[in-house]
Amino acid sequence: MTGMSARPILTVALFAAAAALAGCGQGETSLQKGLEEGLKAQFVESFEGSCRSATDGVGVLTDKVAEVCKCAADQLVKKFSASELASLSPDSVAPVMKSCAAKSGLSN
Repeated sequence: MTGMSARPILTVALFAAAAALAGCGQGETSLQKGLEEGLKAQFVESFEGSCRSATDGVGVLTDKVAEVCKCAADQLVKKFSASELASLSPDSVAPVMKSCAAKSGLSN
């Protein structure tokens, strides 16, 4: 998942700002919720692009790759918070990718 190195830094910085607001006794504000949703949307876009790029020239159907990448991105944002998404390892992503590939018929 190359190409995502600058985004995690921005994501962590924005999440830290949201966490600081929560520490002020304001609880989870609409700003925090909006920030979390925005960061997750940014993750999905970045993840799907990196995922598709990783398969360029491998000989897999583009529509199937897009399906698997979208499935994985959607499952990851449901499972992890924005701060967790920023630090996901390939080992954390692999089971989700395998599950989505199986659902799309790309793996046994």
